[in-house]
Amino acid sequence: MNKKKISASEKRDRLLGFVTAMPAMVLLFIFTVYPVFYLLYYSMFSGSLISTKKTFVGLDNYKELFVSETFHKVLMNTVVYTVLFVVLTMVMAVIIAVWLNGSKHKKLNSAVEGFIFTPHVISMVSVSIVFLWLMDPDTGFLNMVITKLGGSKFPFLSSPSTAMFSLVLVMVWKSVGYYVLLIMAALQTVPTSIYEAAELDDTPKIRTFFKITLPMISPTILFTSVVASIASFKIFDSVNVMTQGGPVDSTNTLVYYIYSFAFRYGKPGMACAAGVVLLVLVCIMTYVQFGAGKKKVHYQ
Repeated sequence: MNKKKISASEKRDRLLGFVTAMPAMVLLFIFTVYPVFYLLYYSMFSGSLISTKKTFVGLDNYKELFVSETFHKVLMNTVVYTVLFVVLTMVMAVIIAVWLNGSKHKKLNSAVEGFIFTPHVISMVSVSIVFLWLMDPDTGFLNMVITKLGGSKFPFLSSPSTAMFSLVLVMVWKSVGYYVLLIMAALQTVPTSIYEAAELDDTPKIRTFFKITLPMISPTILFTSVVASIASFKIFDSVNVMTQGGPVDSTNTLVYYIYSFAFRYGKPGMACAAGVVLLVLVCIMTYVQFGAGKKKVHYQ
């Protein structure tokens, strides 16, 4: 079989492409590939942050994790937080985006978009400090309003039964504006001729929403849900500032658990093992979401 000869110009173009991509490939290896393999490697050792000595323990770190009741609770907390955050954020983002996209008041829309997007660019630490004051059980502004209206003080972050949901609400408030803008961008790409055809057929608006709008923007919804899920698994700042994993480990999430083992308890091997579990969970979650999306997502 005769092989096609590569011309000098093609070789030059391939070399140029390789050289151009090399800086990105090097950075990807240094900051992504190498840390993943080092995480796997170090998870099989025990040691401390103040000593270079470490002892190979194999899978003992993983065994210790999975027999720990605290770790089981942390995993459940993380899953509950992720489900609540993603569902509430996606539902609110779609509703707000559809409302803004259908509104004919352009100036009002711009003001609302800026208002709901602003929390996204504010530091998470700043947001956490503000809401820590707002939700204070004794002197917080929210409880002051509730008592003025004749109600009893709400525990917010001080009760194990309400602390996680309070954290979710804070994160939804901060993040929803970002997803609204993404979904609005998708809505503006939907051909108006489809809606005009639906109007000619006297199709109810609710049916138009579920049969036309949602299917047409389903790729963006899938993308935003995956991004939101990954972000929810990485929650740390708000937990560290507002609850420190309490009360009674009710808000102790996986990343905060990793931080605690690494920097509070001085067990980096255990922290790396928990980090590997986090990596596996994120991969599984992303795979499941994309797998489910193959049947539900409609690409134009």
